Amino acid sequence: MNESRPPTAEGQLAFLRSLQRLLDEGNFTSSYKFALLHAIADLCLIRGDDSGAELVLSTAEIAEQFVRLYWPQAVPYPAGDNERILSQNTGRQALVVRELAERHNRYEGSLVELERSRSDWGELRRKVEQTVRKMPLWKLQTVGSERLEFLYENVDTGASVRLQPGVAYCFRVFYPMVTDVIEGAWSHFVQRLNPQLLGQVVDLRSFLFGSQRTSLATYRPLLRAVQRGRCFYCESDIKSGGDVDHFIPWRRYSLDLGHNFVLAHRACNSSKSDLLAAEQHLERWTERNRTARDELEQGFDERRVLHDWPATRRIARWAYGQVHRAGGQVWVQANELRPLSGDWRRILSTLDHEAA
Repeated sequence: MNESRPPTAEGQLAFLRSLQRLLDEGNFTSSYKFALLHAIADLCLIRGDDSGAELVLSTAEIAEQFVRLYWPQAVPYPAGDNERILSQNTGRQALVVRELAERHNRYEGSLVELERSRSDWGELRRKVEQTVRKMPLWKLQTVGSERLEFLYENVDTGASVRLQPGVAYCFRVFYPMVTDVIEGAWSHFVQRLNPQLLGQVVDLRSFLFGSQRTSLATYRPLLRAVQRGRCFYCESDIKSGGDVDHFIPWRRYSLDLGHNFVLAHRACNSSKSDLLAAEQHLERWTERNRTARDELEQGFDERRVLHDWPATRRIARWAYGQVHRAGGQVWVQANELRPLSGDWRRILSTLDHEAA
């Protein structure tokens, strides 16, 4: 893979083959390696670009992604009288899960409130970072007696890793597929560790990686006020109810961030489904988040909703870029689709002057 340009088709295929080998042949005694792979993929999407260049990731950044991945898993699995937190390690419960479970109780399940506590958040992040450095970071690419080192060089120490040229590009291009495979392998691993509690349960993956357990309806009054009671997509009045929709579909990036929510008629939400919205909707979305930013962020804080507008913008740019490169279509209304034009770049570029 060349540093200054995207990898060739052969290079991309080699990346996928190495990733598959890692998941098939790697020695997994805890779920940390799955979390590390997922965290790297997430950070490539948020911080990387499509140049094919190297990308340096700090262990502090990786630790924060670990917290976000494990947070919904640090609660008891509902299984009648035997409900308990699922084991994520072949021995004693994984340290990251133990630390998060204690804070889950302390902050009543609110990751937002935890992040507001600078001392507790800082202490937790340091502990998780130490675990990342000690456990999975330098062992991830070991397969038997072989070190693949296709992601980054195993220097065995340090507070950062430098992803090889082309790696960030591949994680971004194949992000939905890669995270789908990682989450499937992670779920299978957890199921094998908890046979008595889980049995042949089929909804484990939804429990581990599903959306926030608090109903999205919590955000409906805020979105209704900001949108003046109108459907975000068709702009006609919502007489009652309305669906809280992920503007960038959950299927494409599975972290709830407040600025991504819009209120829509159920019919509009249903027909849009997992498609990206057309350029006129994208322009309305960027304008809404720009002009109502203070009102939205105050409302998100009051409802203890995670929000990160700069990260949300980068995710949007990535998602539209992927569809554009694939020659894909976007949703206009009802059953109407059309090819995505290059106008999405102009729309999102209007936000580039905003401070991160």
